Amino acid sequence: MTKNYSAAVPVISTSNVIETVRYFEQTLGFEQQWIWGDPPVYAGLKAGGATLYITHDPDTANAIGERGLAPDIFLWVSDIDSVYEQHRANDADIVEQLATRVWGARQYVIREPNGYRLKVAEPYEKEEKPNSDAVSPATASR
Repeated sequence: MTKNYSAAVPVISTSNVIETVRYFEQTLGFEQQWIWGDPPVYAGLKAGGATLYITHDPDTANAIGERGLAPDIFLWVSDIDSVYEQHRANDADIVEQLATRVWGARQYVIREPNGYRLKVAEPYEKEEKPNSDAVSPATASR
């Protein structure tokens, strides 16, 4: 096994790079790092240690919408309560409310405009126990 990997970056396909960048900036608090092309065909966004790329790929974006697909992107955060409140205040489409999950995380899910499901999560401390709002993999919607 090689140890040369340092990071992986999810890439979101869209038919409109500028609108998608704007959504991630205004609704989710990301900052644009760079944008390439005229008109734009690729962009990089960052929030804390999380990086996302946005690509102009209308065929994939249309397939996601037409087929009802929901690709997942997992975003680990700290202070999930404040992040959740920020996303709610900015009218993010929260499709699963913040809850303690049996797999060791407090998590909620946002559907962003291109159909991707952003799973925003924070590990809970081992001494904590899942409370009554705990959701198991069998009961969590996909």
